[in-house]
Amino acid sequence: MKFNQLEKPRRDAKIPLYAQIMDSFSDAIRKGMLHSGDRLPAQAELAEYLGVSLAPVKQALGELEEQGIVMRRQGLGTFIRDITPVREERIQYTRIPWFDREMAERGLKSSSHVLKLYQSDVAEDAQVRKELKLEPTDKVVVLKRVRLADDMPLAVQSAYLVSDRVEGVVERGVGIHDSITDILRDEYGLEIAAAQQRITATSATAEDTRYLNVAEGNPLLLIERTSYLENGEPLEFVRDRRHPSWTFTVWLSRQNDR
Repeated sequence: MKFNQLEKPRRDAKIPLYAQIMDSFSDAIRKGMLHSGDRLPAQAELAEYLGVSLAPVKQALGELEEQGIVMRRQGLGTFIRDITPVREERIQYTRIPWFDREMAERGLKSSSHVLKLYQSDVAEDAQVRKELKLEPTDKVVVLKRVRLADDMPLAVQSAYLVSDRVEGVVERGVGIHDSITDILRDEYGLEIAAAQQRITATSATAEDTRYLNVAEGNPLLLIERTSYLENGEPLEFVRDRRHPSWTFTVWLSRQNDR
């Protein structure tokens, strides 16, 4: 492959540069421009072509390596390892998910039962630390809620917020009808500009059975979402364990690239 065919990241986009670079590689693999065993250019060469600093290139390649898509061979360079992980359907959704709005649009009344609201060491959860790009000594605010629609429990949701950004929110508390999105915007001046969401299958735990009226082992949807500010800094990571009755409907339009 000629690496000058890689799509360059856009600085005016609301998606972080490293995520755009990851998508460029994924698209190249899906389109057959990159194959297993292909050797990648040096990081400095990639950075120069893409018009970015080394940092987002290193982060993109690091995450692709963790996903098993690339591998580094000592003294030889970085190679495409396995194209299977990117054989997935990616849907570019134009609106950031928001539980309260989604329920209102379905004619349902949203509410929440707050289980926990506290400050914690991020070192306790490696995934949260990675998604929010925090150091082990940093703190996060943890908000765990049961999300309801017309008083029917739909999800057990755990939200992790960068503590320095939301000082005082634990003392403030979160009510049954409070929206975190509204609190962030109206009380902290923080507007979420972009988000990356993953939806996978999981099974109900003993804790899920207490709140979602399902049997242990029953299928659930696991939704993991990282939300970013306008400057690309992550603000919130959410784990949302949804009741199996929940469905997602996505409208797709035909593009000129067929």
